[in-house]
Amino acid sequence: MEPTAQDLEVERGAFRVDVCGHQFSVPTDQAEAADVEQFLARQLQPANARLRAQAAAAAEAGVAAIGALAHGQPTQPAAAMARLRRTRRRVSTALEAAEAPRLNEAAPMFEEEEWGPAAAGGIVRVGMEAVVGAMRSGRALGVECSDVVDGVLSFQVGAGSSAVLGVAACAGADVETPFASGVMESVVAAKNRHARRNPDVRHSWVVLLAPGRVRVCLAEFDAMHVSAVQKTTDRAGRALLAAVAAHAAFSEPWRLGSDPSMQWRPDIDRWEIECPDSDGASRVVYARRDPVFAADSFFGRFTRCFLVALGTDDEKFDYVLKDSWQLVGTGLADGELRDEVGVMRGMHAALGAAECDAGVLQRLLCGGTVRVGGAPDSTRLVLGAELDAYARWTVAHGAKRSTPTHRLHRRMVSGPVGVALHELRSERDAVAAVAGAMLTYAVILERTGVLHRDISLGNVLAVRGADGAVRGMLIDFDHAVPADDERNVKRPGHVGTAPFMSTANLEGLDVARTPADDWEAALALLLCLAARPSHRDALCARLASVGPTGVAEFRRDVFASRRSLDAAIDAFADPACAHALRLIRALHRAIFAHPSCAGTARRMLRGSRLVDPIVRRVQYAAVIHERCVAAVNEYLASTQSEALAAMMVLPKPQHSSSFSSLGSGSTATIQPPSKAGYPLQHPLLAVAFPAANGLSVLRNKRKAQRDVEASPRVKRRKMTHDDVGFAPINFAHPPPPPLDSGADSSTVVGDTHSSVSYTTAVPRYVPGTPLALVPRSPANFDALRVVEPPVVSSPKRRKLF
Repeated sequence: MEPTAQDLEVERGAFRVDVCGHQFSVPTDQAEAADVEQFLARQLQPANARLRAQAAAAAEAGVAAIGALAHGQPTQPAAAMARLRRTRRRVSTALEAAEAPRLNEAAPMFEEEEWGPAAAGGIVRVGMEAVVGAMRSGRALGVECSDVVDGVLSFQVGAGSSAVLGVAACAGADVETPFASGVMESVVAAKNRHARRNPDVRHSWVVLLAPGRVRVCLAEFDAMHVSAVQKTTDRAGRALLAAVAAHAAFSEPWRLGSDPSMQWRPDIDRWEIECPDSDGASRVVYARRDPVFAADSFFGRFTRCFLVALGTDDEKFDYVLKDSWQLVGTGLADGELRDEVGVMRGMHAALGAAECDAGVLQRLLCGGTVRVGGAPDSTRLVLGAELDAYARWTVAHGAKRSTPTHRLHRRMVSGPVGVALHELRSERDAVAAVAGAMLTYAVILERTGVLHRDISLGNVLAVRGADGAVRGMLIDFDHAVPADDERNVKRPGHVGTAPFMSTANLEGLDVARTPADDWEAALALLLCLAARPSHRDALCARLASVGPTGVAEFRRDVFASRRSLDAAIDAFADPACAHALRLIRALHRAIFAHPSCAGTARRMLRGSRLVDPIVRRVQYAAVIHERCVAAVNEYLASTQSEALAAMMVLPKPQHSSSFSSLGSGSTATIQPPSKAGYPLQHPLLAVAFPAANGLSVLRNKRKAQRDVEASPRVKRRKMTHDDVGFAPINFAHPPPPPLDSGADSSTVVGDTHSSVSYTTAVPRYVPGTPLALVPRSPANFDALRVVEPPVVSSPKRRKLF
């Protein structure tokens, strides 16, 4: 849509651009342009009075230097730059004579002439160096320019998180209407690149340049506040450009956008981060240089996570530091905040030392509001109380649009450290982590009554214990609230990650969110986890889609019945994900097969009354929650039984024989058995199991062929135990220990899944003990034949089956 004349007029004055992620717009509720100009001019100064006076004097020198360059008289700024460089670098006076010809290149920057893309970099670099050099004192600042992209040149004055960013428009771009011409898109991209390189940034100042034009922009987490356009041929434009240079040279780093509570220590090659706590004290932790997670956009909460250690020489990074800018209501005290830190502190007090067998509880070490100069770090400190008082495009969840809100800098340290589900090598471990995390959620809900409301693929981690078992851990309680909280009952809204939202959450139904919504989110998580890699993105997009009428038709169709779920599984899921599919069907039966609110299809009753099972499900949320917990427990019990049965199936020891495993290509070397007891055998026919089932069936073909040749008339001879042997497959992690350990051991090496080797003790079979077998692959049912274990009648003679 083409901008109107009124829109263009708004852009020429001081205005605000609301930014949400990578999208931005010009709101209609703009502040007075004169007020925005006044607020920006106030923030464009050092906080210290002495530094403010020095910056004002330097700005006057910069105005004179720009005027001299604009009139083709580079001698004055050249002399100032030479004196400055002689003071800092002890350069000879001959530099003064050499600077004047070079500064002639910057004259087009202050004139109303078009720049060519090829010459833009040199013009801007020399011009900004001349303006900064005219300050005569202050910190040394360098100017770096990048390539011209879409007619816009990006540059930077200074280094680190306190640098002043800039974009220079050339080749048709215009800073008079930056939103309509696309210049603001380049500003957003430059700010995001700067934030990715500098995780300690809080906000940034941006200079917008064009031939004979200049503007200043303050980029914060929800908006960019842009000053009115000024001409560099006038004193007002020169003063604005000189004020930015003086601000960069004299202001405090935190005033320029750097975080003083986060310092880089090159001597130990770590970040030194100060984390606050509830008692007003703070704790210092040490983090690696790059965060393990960083939001892809600066605008919003700008969440970053670091692996941290508690000491400078500690090599174990056992904790995670989370730093974000939370949207809170204005006027709330630190103890009244109900964000993730507050929820975690309440959970810690309620749960105490409680644990979950299948899951891990995230523990809070410290957390609170970051302070700068004794004051809470917030957008009110960045913008000033006057500019921050204007309405934002978003409000805190559960608050009314008229409620004043601002961003508060919050930080927390918690443990233990988990790994993402996609980093696990086994699908069974990933499903076990999800099941354990949901059982942990059940413990939290029972003890504290808190709903998570953002169960997604990134918020479930796996933690491997000392025994090698994988447990699930639920993280990111940013959206967690008590079930009876007003924000959840009266204004639930849209909360969470779109592909994993429940149907009521995705459609924004005006009903309270319940544990059933979190269990439905876990069901969607498992469905995306079991999807084929080539179909996963398409499935996530369709699960997050909402039709023109506000109905999530695809999601309702998938969960409508068991038959529709099976159709979706056939279309998107990987058949090899047997564990995920089993739990998906069990949770679907628990959530959507309740007799009083079955399915998802809306029904018309007598009297034109429309009944929605999703809305009706709120009344039976407690029962559905119990059904889901029972389904997860049943799944975990069945998998443990299968693991136990698999551990009872071990190879018969052979005398120093080596053989290749069918289907896996691994080689096992078996030590001779001891004389005590008879080794346990598996009474199955010779079937080559896949390596993923954990077993590889081996057949002694030589002996079988010899027996058949000796008895040619017995065509259906039953196999003996010498005909069949088993070798365990070596996965990335060893299986749990066997029930009864014997003296024999087997070592498996050269597995295709992992190079890790382990030793497993062979259990002993006591004759006469019945053996219960649970086949691991349903596809092999027809090929399996279960028989009784052998009976040893004498040392020389063995009875056949």
